[in-house]
Amino acid sequence: MLSSQGDDVHPAGNNRHESLVITVSIAVVAGMVIAVLLIFLWRHNPAVIASDAGFHAAVALCPALMLLRVVGGVDDTVLGLIITTGTIVIANASLYAGLAAFVYWALVSFRPRQS
Repeated sequence: MLSSQGDDVHPAGNNRHESLVITVSIAVVAGMVIAVLLIFLWRHNPAVIASDAGFHAAVALCPALMLLRVVGGVDDTVLGLIITTGTIVIANASLYAGLAAFVYWALVSFRPRQS
């Protein structure tokens, strides 16, 4: 409840989940940026992504990019391109967030506590 003195409901302090929220937020943004950059590269220079080495490198950074091989012939329409791009971006962001949450959990759970 807010008091007449303007105190916050949750006082500013050291929230124990604050670092997890920051870590996952950065991972989501990084996953989206990487996916958008790879899709931009694919749209403007498809030969780089179409080669086997380029495709394997792109899939290592963005595993959802495998959808390009699956729906490669369907991307002729604008709607197909929007759906494919949105799916790849959201999937990569979710993957990066999940990986970041797992690494955070492992570090918090198994790292010895500092006194």
